[in-house]
Amino acid sequence: MPDGTPKQTRRERFIRKLAGVLVRGIYRRVDIYRSNDIADGPQLSVSNHFGGFADPLLLIYAMPRVPRVMARDVIWKYPVVRSIMNWLGALPVHKPEDRGPGSNDVMFRSAYEALDEGSHVVIFPEGVTRDEPSIGRVKTGAARIVMGARVNGTDGIRITPAGIHYENKASLRSDVSVLIGTSIDLDAAIGEHVADGADEGPENRDAVRSLTSAIETELRRVAPDFADWREARALTAGSEIVLRTLADDPRVDIPTADRDTLAGHLGRKSPEEKAHMVTAVDRYSAELAGLGLDDEQLLSGMTGKRFLWRSLGLLVLALLLLPYAIVGTVINWIPFLLVKAVGLLRVAPAVLSTIKPVSAILFFGVTWGITLWGAFQEWGARGALLTALLMPVYLGAVIVFLETAQTLWSSFRTWRHLHKARSSEDVIESARREVLDVLVEAL
Repeated sequence: MPDGTPKQTRRERFIRKLAGVLVRGIYRRVDIYRSNDIADGPQLSVSNHFGGFADPLLLIYAMPRVPRVMARDVIWKYPVVRSIMNWLGALPVHKPEDRGPGSNDVMFRSAYEALDEGSHVVIFPEGVTRDEPSIGRVKTGAARIVMGARVNGTDGIRITPAGIHYENKASLRSDVSVLIGTSIDLDAAIGEHVADGADEGPENRDAVRSLTSAIETELRRVAPDFADWREARALTAGSEIVLRTLADDPRVDIPTADRDTLAGHLGRKSPEEKAHMVTAVDRYSAELAGLGLDDEQLLSGMTGKRFLWRSLGLLVLALLLLPYAIVGTVINWIPFLLVKAVGLLRVAPAVLSTIKPVSAILFFGVTWGITLWGAFQEWGARGALLTALLMPVYLGAVIVFLETAQTLWSSFRTWRHLHKARSSEDVIESARREVLDVLVEAL
């Protein structure tokens, strides 16, 4: 990931820091890969739209510049939300199915102006959130925007694909990676899509379709794009197996961005090759499931001495965190229960990926606000300031304590199940070797 970051205003720096706090609270791990062509100037990013509210939040965090996100204009009906969207510099998009007054003429003009100012604009070209692990039909809006801005006098426009990969988009404290691919230089590429002497504007439908196809190709390179969930899970798991085998230490954490990049590459193989890979990974996964292990646990092993030292370290950490975790639980038990209740709603994962983090932000925000007001009433401004500084510490202690306890329990299960694994070592090693042979051959 390049170190160079374009200059940002004070407002943009604040927005990115706020997005960072929210993202780090919602997700356990966030891996970002950026290509090395990040620069200033007019830029339109296109991204898959799998996670509702979480998608723009992650892109604000992952991009080197704060993007102006295009969002459905119905959001602007709510005064508080409208103020937030305007402060973020978001651009409203009208969808016919939303009915009511409105058209996209204003959106196109606003996008032209934003690009002409050298801004970074983000659009979700599928137009809807998806629960399938694949890119839907990419609409022509992105191509029409950049072509319209170019004929209106904006030079140097780049179109940048961004792929968001969720481990479990409907779950808090899961993993996510953002892959930002190589940009299309519109000035250099326009000749590939416009016939000699033809109109280079958005009225040229053939050129718009051609550029849309190129955008879709680049988006599919970085975003999840699998035939179904079985294929997505198998190729992602297989990629992690290959990378762990190549690592110097099998216990090292495999960067999710590397894993998802490799899985995407495998996902572009022929249906026959993919079927062979999926079958091999499914067989190995079934053997692991029967032992109650995963690949990392099997490969790294867990001797009695190693288990003892690991457990002691985790136990000491848990004990150190316990007093803070107790206080954090006392303060936050109501929002914890409310977020848990939201997670039980019977709604689509794409919907849950929006309402769950939004609910968490709302419930914890209200709880903290009430707590700060009580501290101010009791101890004055200094007490309120100290409380404000300690609140994130207490919440973080709860999260780390719970995750440490989960890791400790997982280590115990691993140590116990590895004894069982030794009795079927030949079978499971054969299944793992088959996975590696099939995937390496495909690569």
